[in-house]
Amino acid sequence: MTTQDQTFISLISTMGRVLLVESGEGTIMIERQLHQVAEKYGYQLNILCLSEYLEITTYRDGEQIDHSTVQATPGIASLSRISSVKTLLHRVEQSLTLEEADEKIQEIATAPAVYPAWLRVIGTSFFAMGFAPLVIATWTEVWISGVLGLLSGLLCVILEKTRFGMLFPLIASFSVGMITLTFFHDTAISYGPVFLMIPALFICIPGDTMSAAAGEIFYGKLTAGSARLVYAFMCLLQMVIGILLAMEVANATLHTLEKGDISNTMNPFVILLFVIVFCLGLCLTFNVPMSYLKWLAVFAILTYAVQILVSLWTGDLIGTFVAAIVAGILANLATLSPSQPPRVVLFISSFFILTVGAKGIEGLSSIIGGYVVEGSREIMAMIILFPTVTIGIALGYLISTQKKQFPQKKLKIRFSSSLQ
Repeated sequence: MTTQDQTFISLISTMGRVLLVESGEGTIMIERQLHQVAEKYGYQLNILCLSEYLEITTYRDGEQIDHSTVQATPGIASLSRISSVKTLLHRVEQSLTLEEADEKIQEIATAPAVYPAWLRVIGTSFFAMGFAPLVIATWTEVWISGVLGLLSGLLCVILEKTRFGMLFPLIASFSVGMITLTFFHDTAISYGPVFLMIPALFICIPGDTMSAAAGEIFYGKLTAGSARLVYAFMCLLQMVIGILLAMEVANATLHTLEKGDISNTMNPFVILLFVIVFCLGLCLTFNVPMSYLKWLAVFAILTYAVQILVSLWTGDLIGTFVAAIVAGILANLATLSPSQPPRVVLFISSFFILTVGAKGIEGLSSIIGGYVVEGSREIMAMIILFPTVTIGIALGYLISTQKKQFPQKKLKIRFSSSLQ
């Protein structure tokens, strides 16, 4: 193995690990980007990519030179790294040498977060406040969500680098549930505790994971998609268990899970302004460079407007589907420019606006609270809506691009026998 081969293997393995951790679009894009780099430098790859596992066999001039595996658990995305990888891929397509590309990917992999921990905590509060009017459009919902969002953000930055990070949905839902059912007890009963908690817990609701899973299954990645789907449901179950534990400790009855009869008091223009606050919080929470804020806000507002307008004429399902198609087309067209953020960053705000993970936690909570019919209806809405979002985005992508195929290296298997 030459020094050049070692450099390429270092580049491709590190890039694979970065993309695996930040796999918001699923495994399809990981394979495509790794093949893109390999083709540029004259190598061929066989790739097996699962949701937390990457197996790469590298060939040069038809001969196998390496077989390596990468393991990494997807977490709360740091989207600045995805943006940096897109820039790197563009530079690779231009004139970047193999050594320079490897040096750059090592810098990306070890780069610190764009924002300090304290600012991410504040960002999670903005994230919750901005989403709150989409749950219940009242000022009470907004300011309580901001307070609870601070708690979620604090727990996130404390737990994400520890071995307890996998229990973040459970710990966050229990903590937020305890505060909701004690300090905000009267409001929680009026609104319904779960609906008061959802904006603050939105950071750990796996709506994007579920949609990525649907996309993988849609493209034939059955193993990766199924595993990611199971993981998403486990996150939802952790959150429901956390809420139930909080109710046990607070001596609350299951019937308090019922949604209250609260009327929306905000007009649509104010809600749109809070969508911008939501995008600001999204940037801070997920380490998106602030230069991309205007793009996130435009995509979020446009998606919300299309969904609302189409839903008024047709229904929620068609409205969501059309909004997802529009988001997919615009994100794919906008990301063609090297100066613009990658697709996953562009449509992540739209993704959250259309997300259906909240339907899952509402449905499970309603069923546990004794409202089986209503809860089952919400669960079915989630099951129908999350592939709808993914298929809509995928359709928008197919409409606006011509897919480039990167064939896997064909393996030659030789059989030999010997006579005694």
